[in-house]
Amino acid sequence: MSYRPPRGLLDLVLHPLRSLPLSVLALGGLLLAPMAHAADPDPDPQAEKGAQATITGLSLVGEGLKVRIQWAEKAELPSDLVLTSYGYKDEPTDSVGVHPEPGKETEVELHGASKEFWKEGWSQRLVLADKDGGEPILTQPFNFNLECPDDKECQVTVAPGVGTDGDVLHVSEELDAALTQIAEKSGEGKEVDLLDEVVAINPHLRGQAVAYSLALSKLQVQGPCTCVWQAVYSQNPSGSGYSVYINNAGGIVSGTNGPGAKHALTALGRNGISHAFNGISQVNLRLNCSRWVITYYIEWVVTWPGGPRFGILVPRLSIVPCTSTCRVRFDHQGRISGSTFAAYTSPGAATAYEQDSYRVDGTFLLNTAASNGGFFNQISGTSVASNVGSIGRVDAYGYVYAYSPAFPYFASASVSNGYSIAIHGQSSCPYGPYGHAAVWTYGTSQGTPQTTSLRNSIRNFFLNWGIWTNP
Repeated sequence: MSYRPPRGLLDLVLHPLRSLPLSVLALGGLLLAPMAHAADPDPDPQAEKGAQATITGLSLVGEGLKVRIQWAEKAELPSDLVLTSYGYKDEPTDSVGVHPEPGKETEVELHGASKEFWKEGWSQRLVLADKDGGEPILTQPFNFNLECPDDKECQVTVAPGVGTDGDVLHVSEELDAALTQIAEKSGEGKEVDLLDEVVAINPHLRGQAVAYSLALSKLQVQGPCTCVWQAVYSQNPSGSGYSVYINNAGGIVSGTNGPGAKHALTALGRNGISHAFNGISQVNLRLNCSRWVITYYIEWVVTWPGGPRFGILVPRLSIVPCTSTCRVRFDHQGRISGSTFAAYTSPGAATAYEQDSYRVDGTFLLNTAASNGGFFNQISGTSVASNVGSIGRVDAYGYVYAYSPAFPYFASASVSNGYSIAIHGQSSCPYGPYGHAAVWTYGTSQGTPQTTSLRNSIRNFFLNWGIWTNP
């Protein structure tokens, strides 16, 4: 027996955040009171299907990017789709035709997506759409990186990422923590070798430090204290998430948890069965300020998994930590949605519970729950001033329980959810960066209309600040 996830709620009518003067700069100081909007409920919340296509794997084979796509069992899709990769400045790097196979997994390769990625951009995105255009079926930002066991050779890696615009560097939580520790340890004005200091803190970050040096050197900025935009993205479950299928005397549980705060979970009861999912998605947009100089270049050997080897010149950076006099405003928008369904015949029982929250710098703006047929779809935003950075985070929890002691009794419970996080940064710095930065992430198990609605929310939010994004 199958269960179709609840139908998405009506799209929100966005009320953009108003521009306010930046008169007081206090770390984490709120400039706008939290505001929340909720859409009117759809009259038939059970009618919508779940995600039609999901990227379940990214890997490198030779010089090619291998992508696995899982199709919904009853996917209603065009017979011909195109998967396109986009690199730096949102220019296409490669594309391949894809033919959906409902209920199956398709594997395709994009060779151009990884060709000279250090020039096309360490951060790229995949878009699956009808060959004749229209709204994408799905999008997936991803990052190239390096793993370097020693100071001579590195291997290319790839992993899911977060959407950004312009010259925003993508940095892991571990590398961001190491860079912060280096600045605190070194003190103001003391010159240190970036690679040596990172490796001393964590040898496993050697490859990320090499990639960071390459990306940083491309920005070609100068000054006694120069800042760069950085996006620090984390999610749990990481990667593409994981699936669960349990079939025992208690009943059947199936679903997917992640990536991040997205999940879908269903229970069909016999003697009683339950399960729960937890997920977190977090984005930190921040400035990293220092003065750096390229002391010399050294050639490293870079290899592809099972592919060729080539040499690449890597700059050796000496950095001098500094305290910036930047004035920065961070504008946030977050959205959470959840749907629940529970049905049973006596003496059975069923429970479905979904609770999602959205917060900025630790302050809750949304914290909403629904159960046994209830659903929610809310959006909220605020602005903060900080000369460091600001964090948007979504936590999600879903629980199902079903008990049906004997045939023909029946019990079923299901939950699904969705979320989006968007951060706009606007800086005024003596030596850069100037202007705006945009960071976003989103995910949903509630179907294509909800995916489109989340994308529109993000797009409209950034358009309010004069930024065009294509999430």
